[in-house]
Amino acid sequence: MPNPAESAATVWAPRSPNGSILRENDYDAVIVGARCAGATLATFLARAGARVLLLDKDAMPSDHVLSTHFISPPGMDVLDEAGVGEAVRSLAPRIRIIRIKVDGKHLDLKLPEHRGGYCPRRKRLDGLLQRAADKAGARFLDRARVVSLIQRDGRVRGVRAIIGDRERAFTAGLVVGADGRHSTVAGLVGAEEYLDYDAPRATYWGYWNAPSLWKTDSRYPFDAYFGLDGPEIRAIFPTDQDQLLIAGSPPIDQVGMWRANPRRALRAALDSDPITAALVRDSPPAGKICGTAKERFFFRRAAGSGWALVGDAGHHKEFLLGDGITEALIQARSLAVTIENGTDVALARWWRARDVEALPLYFLGRIAAAPERPVELQRVLFSRLPQQPGLMAQMAAVADQRLSPFAALSAPQVLSWIAAAAM
Repeated sequence: MPNPAESAATVWAPRSPNGSILRENDYDAVIVGARCAGATLATFLARAGARVLLLDKDAMPSDHVLSTHFISPPGMDVLDEAGVGEAVRSLAPRIRIIRIKVDGKHLDLKLPEHRGGYCPRRKRLDGLLQRAADKAGARFLDRARVVSLIQRDGRVRGVRAIIGDRERAFTAGLVVGADGRHSTVAGLVGAEEYLDYDAPRATYWGYWNAPSLWKTDSRYPFDAYFGLDGPEIRAIFPTDQDQLLIAGSPPIDQVGMWRANPRRALRAALDSDPITAALVRDSPPAGKICGTAKERFFFRRAAGSGWALVGDAGHHKEFLLGDGITEALIQARSLAVTIENGTDVALARWWRARDVEALPLYFLGRIAAAPERPVELQRVLFSRLPQQPGLMAQMAAVADQRLSPFAALSAPQVLSWIAAAAM
């Protein structure tokens, strides 16, 4: 726990000179946003003995329509710690082999036998995490819309929220915004953005009942798929209820036709790839097409006096990576440790450490999603990598988030391949 002699104010548990906790607030932490980041953080803090209030503006549980909901193995590790890992595994098939196809050539990234990703629908995932937070001792209020912050002496001291037809005030040692990329908390504290850019692609997806050939046809020896032939990216993830999440991601300058008729545009994109075409040929999507045509990716300042941001509220990266939930879970776990043991200074260090951890995938996403592709470089990589078992293992480690994508391949090695191909 913090040293009471430190000059920085403790983050969530103010202490007297003799070290005893001062219960001057309603709660030690108020967390705004009760989905994967907020509910996970609430679970860990409540288990550590903190008095936690978890708020969300929506009626819960509910689906999060703008989420492709893939969880990679490091995210599953956090879910295991939160006590819901096995429940999540029971919802959806394991994803161990990920195929990436570019211009007719493919790589199969194979996660270790004992590892795997999962892709459960958000209503079920978030519901599991909210129940875990409640069981740990957090107080959870849905349909609670935060409208302002309580501030005193330059420090955030709590929130005011509309619940029903009343405005209520809740004081806290720390307010955490876990309320997504359009975060109310981030706006109220004026969290600055940096390394921000407009998404170069739109993303649309739907759910199809998995045909029998998905499990039996030799064309599908993999569990998940990314295909880039031409301008559009296509993706497949198996999800719960024996369905497939199938997505298309066109360059932003083509988004007009997608907005006009998302179902027709997505179907046309999927029909252009033999891998996805066979899966959707004999059936319509089960439900409506989801999508987003105007995204902005960014980092935000994630800590200040009496406040913090976690998950997409503080950092939002390219959808193509399928990293949002995993990133939110990892951040929630590390932020919980910082809050339990730290000070405002430690919280600021956590923010900077978050950036260091997130930057490699952030830049990989920016490169991978760019409509202007380095075609010749990709051709060389996709011809050479399958012949290098050690490098393929390193690429799988990137998919497992055990290795930075920029550490897997050295520049001299890639340049030597390009030179050899040019001869």
